[in-house]
Amino acid sequence: IVASFPSMHKYFQLATKDPGNVVMNLGAIISLSGFMMSDVMHLRTLSICGSMCGIAFNVTRRPPQYNACLWGLVFVSVNVYHLYYLYLERNEDMTFNPDEMHLYSCQFKQWGVEPWQFKKLVRLDGCRFRRYNRGDVILNADRKLNDVLMVVRGEVGAERADRPPLAGKPMYTYRGDGQNGCVIGGTALVDCEVRKKKYPNRLVCEADDTVVVKWDTDELATVMKEDKEVESAVLHSLYTELIQGLRRDRANRREEDTADRMHDVLVGFEGLIDGAIENASREDGCLKLRPRDKREIRVYARENGVASAQRESLVRKHGWTTDEWEDGAKEISEKGG
Repeated sequence: IVASFPSMHKYFQLATKDPGNVVMNLGAIISLSGFMMSDVMHLRTLSICGSMCGIAFNVTRRPPQYNACLWGLVFVSVNVYHLYYLYLERNEDMTFNPDEMHLYSCQFKQWGVEPWQFKKLVRLDGCRFRRYNRGDVILNADRKLNDVLMVVRGEVGAERADRPPLAGKPMYTYRGDGQNGCVIGGTALVDCEVRKKKYPNRLVCEADDTVVVKWDTDELATVMKEDKEVESAVLHSLYTELIQGLRRDRANRREEDTADRMHDVLVGFEGLIDGAIENASREDGCLKLRPRDKREIRVYARENGVASAQRESLVRKHGWTTDEWEDGAKEISEKGG
């Protein structure tokens, strides 16, 4: 530390002799700090301060560097011009209608999107707010979807195209309450190939007074590239929808696997019933089941979850009543087989 005092003293002497060097280095630090700012307004403000320090340095040279000073003034002028319009943009009237305010509060505010950024988003030419009532068709199946839809409030269901609207429970829903995915067609923002495909399902409004906002996909993608906060908010909503989609796929696969397994179980169960009837003995005008076969069928049904109604249906299919099957005997005529 003691050894550093002479050098510090030397620097102090240089600064006293030529203050312009101090101003130049200070300006460089300020300009560098500006490049670290994510807010354009802060960046331009610090750039102006850095340029002013550079002008002060060039003026104090002997002879003065007027050419460099003029270029510095050009940079200052350009930054002041854009700073003025940024100030006007951020201080204009930021009033929102109820639908816009609901969308901003639920989907954008928590991700750092400022009101002026959101205002720019909803002012896009390709942005439209639409209101629907229950049963309204928002998009028919096998149509290309060139917009990104976000459910602001209410509920929209994806239904099969081969059934009338609201004829049954939808395959999945999009809701504007933050409890489910709310973005429709958002995959096109990250995968351009999706836009070449037709939307497979019909979109139907599931609740009255449902509000949906539509953005042109190209315009929304452009804003997302320019504004990282908007990009984060949209991608978060899209991520939520992708997670819901994965859950739906897993649920559908489980249902398909369960249906396939139950089909195999019932085929096996019917085979046991066929075998039991074939092994039945004829005594005193009755067809009597063997106790061993009945026990095997009973154990199989218990272990594989065959319901009583399924068992009764298969028994009736073979011409036996429930009581006859329980008794283990069925009366037959002389010509009965």
